[in-house]
Amino acid sequence: MGKRAVGWLLCAALLFAVPFGALAGGPYRMAGFDGDESRHVWEDNAFFARMEARTGVTFTFEQYTDYGKWQAAKQAMLTGDALPDVLFKAALTTREQIELSAQGKLIDLLPLLPEYAPNLWALLSAHPAWLSAITLPDGKVVALPAIYETPTQNAMWINGTWLDALGFAAPTDLSTLADVLRAFKAQDPNRNGQADEVPLSFLGPWDLKFLAHAVGLVANDYNVWLDGGTVRFVPEDERYLSLLAWLRDAYAEGLLDQSGFTTADALRTVSDEKAAATYGLFFGPNPMNLLPYETARQYRLLAPLAFEGAQVYRDLNGPLTGGAFAITATCEDPAALLAWVDILYGNTGAVEAMAGKAGEDYLLAGDGGWTYAGDMEQNADYIMYDLSVYDTGTMPWLFPQGFYDRYQNDDIARVNGALQTLRGYVTAPFPAYVLTPAQEDELAPLQAALGRYVDESLARFVLGELDIRSQADVAAYRAGLAENGSVALTAFWQRVADGLNAKAQ
Repeated sequence: MGKRAVGWLLCAALLFAVPFGALAGGPYRMAGFDGDESRHVWEDNAFFARMEARTGVTFTFEQYTDYGKWQAAKQAMLTGDALPDVLFKAALTTREQIELSAQGKLIDLLPLLPEYAPNLWALLSAHPAWLSAITLPDGKVVALPAIYETPTQNAMWINGTWLDALGFAAPTDLSTLADVLRAFKAQDPNRNGQADEVPLSFLGPWDLKFLAHAVGLVANDYNVWLDGGTVRFVPEDERYLSLLAWLRDAYAEGLLDQSGFTTADALRTVSDEKAAATYGLFFGPNPMNLLPYETARQYRLLAPLAFEGAQVYRDLNGPLTGGAFAITATCEDPAALLAWVDILYGNTGAVEAMAGKAGEDYLLAGDGGWTYAGDMEQNADYIMYDLSVYDTGTMPWLFPQGFYDRYQNDDIARVNGALQTLRGYVTAPFPAYVLTPAQEDELAPLQAALGRYVDESLARFVLGELDIRSQADVAAYRAGLAENGSVALTAFWQRVADGLNAKAQ
């Protein structure tokens, strides 16, 4: 199977078929964003043809593959009167949902869900936090989510071939990690006679902050976590400062990528199948995002490092991606479109939306595994661009992990199995929340100033521009946190947390 097809499967999801009869036919006007690199053509895509055969619902399409143009189209919906009937793979922000709803341009789907979306309603009823996460402050649900029960994580991947060659077990804490990285640097584990190994590759402060789990800390992108009802600001924590000291030492020893603060993913991605592996450890959703498949097979998921006997890891996104599907006030039959999309929250339709028809597009094995039929197994373009509409963007569905895991590909099985083990460690730093536009306006300048200061300070400490062991430099750093709004930011998130707690009572 081609690399592009397997890469797609590693991020793909499958949907379900529900025995609905024909729904109201349309055609309805559908608009949506399919991703900047999409090569889908919705008018010709087999996904929509199968859904039409199943439901009788037809569409005309306004498909966007340029994010800037899609943003402009959404803005035109806010300021003008012309609306499509439905937004699919909509990538609607919470603010856009609130503003379009306030103008009466998106309908409240919540009253319709029990009757017309029984698959999704069953999921939301079983997971009240999911329903809360998609409910706006006024109690409306105007957009439906993508649901991934095993969501993408920024996991740690370590070169297992190197570990075996050098006689090391996988590191279990920061101390043993440093030992392994030193061996990666000094002992030529790729056996090419060159000092080209990068013991720990990273992309800026964002990746390095994932190592905070190794000192018992997990924080969201605002650098806060909820600790038993109290909001804590991680960059003030003594344990965070101890991590900065470890990072400084590792950088000074050459154990961290010396270009980690200036590189980009595109610059460190390897495409040469014959190139020697040079990365000892890196962060990412899977090794194939960065490396050719043959090279990627050398890498294993590294379990979270222990701190005081406990292992935790930051849950990157949680199971829901909101804003995937909405119905506008222009639609004459919202119930029909809600029933149409509900098929994608059931098992058979999810599978069909990704893999097509059993016996025609994919074949089932006796052990429950499956593979694409005939020449399609070698035709990555057909699988990605004609058979299924899923690739990038927010697809409204439930990711049916069970079927996905049974795809007969050793690389997928290995990575999926590893990521399943990570589920036992991940924790959300902060509960799911929905901010009002006023709250977003209050938060934005705080985060712009404080977030930048935190990241710049991390880089300066690691690079040695500031001395993490200097009381004067640390005191100046703490004063800078306060000057840039750490007290106000913490108070903001405490109010959000208190509101969530009151709502849950």
